[in-house]
Amino acid sequence: MKLGTLLLRNATISLSQLEAALRAQVLFGGKLGTNLVELGFVDLDILGGYLGELTQLPVATREALEAVPRSALELIDADTAERLGVLPLGVLPGPDDAIALAMIDASDRPAAEEVAAKTGRGVAPHVVPELRLLYYLEKHYGLARKQRFVRTGTRRALTNDERRRSQPAGGIVLPPSVTVEPRARRKSRPPPSIHTFAAEEPTPLPRLPWAIAADRLEQATQRDQIGDVFSDFTVGRFDALVVFLVRDGNALGWAGRVVGATPRTPFDQISLPLGLSSSFETAYDGLRMFHGPAPSAGHPVESKLWEALGTPPPSEVAVAPILVKQRVVNLVYAHGIAGGPIPPGDVAELAKLAVRASAAYIRIIQRKAKS
Repeated sequence: MKLGTLLLRNATISLSQLEAALRAQVLFGGKLGTNLVELGFVDLDILGGYLGELTQLPVATREALEAVPRSALELIDADTAERLGVLPLGVLPGPDDAIALAMIDASDRPAAEEVAAKTGRGVAPHVVPELRLLYYLEKHYGLARKQRFVRTGTRRALTNDERRRSQPAGGIVLPPSVTVEPRARRKSRPPPSIHTFAAEEPTPLPRLPWAIAADRLEQATQRDQIGDVFSDFTVGRFDALVVFLVRDGNALGWAGRVVGATPRTPFDQISLPLGLSSSFETAYDGLRMFHGPAPSAGHPVESKLWEALGTPPPSEVAVAPILVKQRVVNLVYAHGIAGGPIPPGDVAELAKLAVRASAAYIRIIQRKAKS
């Protein structure tokens, strides 16, 4: 049984609320439960209880997550915890010293086996809502949440102090745990091969023709494929392109590319306010492409972005809105090669691609509603 079906069967949510959450999941990502909580349809603790009922596994409560001892955190390194979406709660009493492990996806047996192999202990999976685990990964390991998972409710970027206060609600009682034993002599993953030959110059990526980009959007079945198309579309046209999610009066970084460099700040850690005069605000309010120099004196919003990307101020920028039923769900920012002017043809192609992305979202939403 799926989570949505269980919630409908218990009259916890209505069909229209489930459909709204599925739409939000396509547009903004995250688990279905995350979107239900963010929309105010389900309480975080109630969600945890249903996840426990659905999986027949114990639930990692807020109290358990608050009380994680340092010795437990030392069992799993931060990179592994982030990559697998897990958090050790502690060692359970018993002869095998199994680890109680909070998991975003408690059905991910390979993840549990990897932890078992790394630690040499059994693993007792515990379910936990995505929002709650991400908060405690940030609190215990210092792993910054993606801006998409930090709700501000304001038309400004969130400060560090506000991030720390933005914690989930309380938890429920833990049922008995279930243990997954490590497989004998199983290694987590083979180490990457080490080459001794001389490094070669990277092969320049080809410019992606607009028709192929449009066809990829036509064939897209997942939201991440939309972000990938815009990332690939950057090469040969722009020095930088970032696709932003529009939520709570902020533009939250999602996907993109800085050609030939790594951004100073990961895309998903960038948050820009839409309440100030900027190219973003102009495109958002006007529901149309902005192209030209940053409109505000001192361009504070754009300057914050350029600093995050590690690029000098360009002479002009382009910002294209992606709309779903006349609501802006994404803003696509780009600036030209070497910070120079953007050819009108490239601006026109970016605008047309944004329209195709709108249609792709609608198809994915319709497909998800039928599944």
